[in-house]
Amino acid sequence: MKNATTIRTMLVLLATVFTMGYTRAAEPFRKSNNAHAAIERELEHALSRHVIFPVMERGNDMTGEVVVSFVVNREGRLEVLSCESENKELEQYVLRKLALVDVGENPDGIWKTTHVRFVFRPETA
Repeated sequence: MKNATTIRTMLVLLATVFTMGYTRAAEPFRKSNNAHAAIERELEHALSRHVIFPVMERGNDMTGEVVVSFVVNREGRLEVLSCESENKELEQYVLRKLALVDVGENPDGIWKTTHVRFVFRPETA
């Protein structure tokens, strides 16, 4: 009887020792990404709506590429960090259009830098 109690005690201690390294801590609190996902969707929608091929600029050559880097501020407006293009008129056109973009309030403030390459070429039929 004493041996059985001793063996049970030893087994409990042994099981405790082996399982101590495997205890799981509580998961960290994760903030919902729904707000960021909504801002990203709205940003994509606003860029598609505002930055289009400049059809009305007939007198100028408005073809080429514009590479832009920007962030979204607390008010939901774009803050352009850099804008580069060989076609300076096209670059100014893109900057004017980006100034119109408003993705709504961004309570977290400035977040990740977004890099976009706009390619302006007329469509072929």
